[in-house]
Amino acid sequence: MGRTGRTRSRRRGRRGPSAGGVATRVAAVAAVGLVALSAPATDLAAQVTASWAPFRNAGTADGPEPARVVDAPQPVTAVPDPIIDTPVLALPVPRRLQVEVPTPLVPHGVPLETTPPPAQCGGYGSLRQVPPGVVPGPGSATVSWQADGRDVVQGYRVSAVSQQLVTGAQPAPPQVTVGQRADCGEVTATVGGLTSGVAYVFWLEEMVLDADTGVTEYEQVGWSPAVVIA
Repeated sequence: MGRTGRTRSRRRGRRGPSAGGVATRVAAVAAVGLVALSAPATDLAAQVTASWAPFRNAGTADGPEPARVVDAPQPVTAVPDPIIDTPVLALPVPRRLQVEVPTPLVPHGVPLETTPPPAQCGGYGSLRQVPPGVVPGPGSATVSWQADGRDVVQGYRVSAVSQQLVTGAQPAPPQVTVGQRADCGEVTATVGGLTSGVAYVFWLEEMVLDADTGVTEYEQVGWSPAVVIA
């Protein structure tokens, strides 16, 4: 009887779970759950930290080179066509052409104004001018000049050119041919068949032998002023 009464007294002495105990247990269970749930989150954080480790020291000597950024394409601006400045060429102003004719290029009958070099007979040479002297007579004239001492001179020819013009073709002038003399003396020729009262100009030509071709040709070397025949 005594044991039974004790047992009951013990059972009666046990208390049920109080509110504070329940709360404590719930908090403990929640803490355990958080710990359990936080385990995967901790692993995830470790993985993220490990994945960012290569970029932490980017651009430094210890870290890898940063990735190159591709330049964005620049907008293309339309370029206008260049303006070509065409130079204006200045046209030359026409000027009057002045031609100076040298003295030797003169028509027949006009004296040459030159200083001839000395010749073997003196007084003239090449270029040379031999002005003949004229003495008029009745229907004729005597013409004289100094001989040309050059070896190529073979003779002379004197022509009396009338200064009186006629209708139609002019008649051929009277001519006289004389040979060369051995020294440098005076050469004389008489021209006849002249008309009295008419003025004549006497042309003097030298008969010259061309050493290369062997051909003889006449070269005019002098002329006289107009002389009226008696």
